[in-house]
Amino acid sequence: MQKKILFTDRSGEKDCTGAFFRLFLVSSLSCLLCCSFFFVSPVVDSKTPMYIPSTPEGTTFGYVGIDYEYAIVTLNPDSLWMFDWGDGTNSSWLQLEQNQTSITETHHWDEVGTYQLHVKYKSETAPYGIWSDAKIVEISAYSNDDSPYTPILYTGKIQGVNNTVYTYSALTRDPYDYQVCYRFDYGNGTFSEWTPYVPSGASSYLSFAWESPGVYVLRTQAKNQYGLESGWSDPVQIIINDKAAANGASIDLLVIGNITYQIIYTSEYEGTFYNPATGTSNDILWKGGGVFLIDDDSDGRWEYLYIPSIGQIQASVEPVPSENNLFFEVPWMIILIILIIIFGVVGVVLVLLKTGYLYLYEEEVEAGK
Repeated sequence: MQKKILFTDRSGEKDCTGAFFRLFLVSSLSCLLCCSFFFVSPVVDSKTPMYIPSTPEGTTFGYVGIDYEYAIVTLNPDSLWMFDWGDGTNSSWLQLEQNQTSITETHHWDEVGTYQLHVKYKSETAPYGIWSDAKIVEISAYSNDDSPYTPILYTGKIQGVNNTVYTYSALTRDPYDYQVCYRFDYGNGTFSEWTPYVPSGASSYLSFAWESPGVYVLRTQAKNQYGLESGWSDPVQIIINDKAAANGASIDLLVIGNITYQIIYTSEYEGTFYNPATGTSNDILWKGGGVFLIDDDSDGRWEYLYIPSIGQIQASVEPVPSENNLFFEVPWMIILIILIIIFGVVGVVLVLLKTGYLYLYEEEVEAGK
């Protein structure tokens, strides 16, 4: 026997049209839900990178022809990075070196303009590479007037001994108050590294030791935060004696208020503050902790602190003794406590007299005839 499937409505009557319509509606809703889940749910692909690389760290302003350093911070040694400098050139693919956490590259632009700097990242999960957002870099022209002013040698030993570390500091300003750093030419064919950047008008220091006795010429140079370099300072003659024959004598140079002074040491902790221009000398005092007190005008007061180990000169502020004030010297708290005790005792006595617990009597005395 051949079976036939018939669709009926709830009344039991055969109604193929209504039943088929309901089946079609249910099927359509099911398909719609499946499609919605497919398109709304994210598709996870193992080759999809987990992030967009950030723009490199570095300046957004600079000058033509000056090298600038840009860095990418990464902890992934398996990734590759490439810089696109926005001027039609790019770096090679770079990889993180062992025990490093960043990749750095330097670049200079040859023409004035606005450039879009990108980095590209690629790895096994992103084999075709992904570009970062752009870092906008403004490159301008410059003249010598834009460079920091020529620095001066601010403090340091000008007569000392060999194989002894001495500290030298330099000082200048920048015409736009950009931060500055310094380096030194020690006169023996060696140059120092650049110091850390400091605010315009602040000094910075480095230390150095000459191995051999002799006469050396020391110079210093400044550079601002955008790479513009000053000229070299006037040379300062440094006399290095044999350590065994020096007997502790040495000379320091200091510049205070555009006047060049010297501290002439007779020993490690004793010496005089000398003005070569006038020939006058005043006292210095070892304060301890690597600090000297300076009286620059013979008025009996210490105007400056000098700290040779960091090449610093600071104003010395002596505490002003307070005027004697009798009101504050009187021990008012003790007097108040004594008064409270006295008035307390008197009050108790008066209460006892009033209540009869304590009374006073007079002895009658018969007057003589």
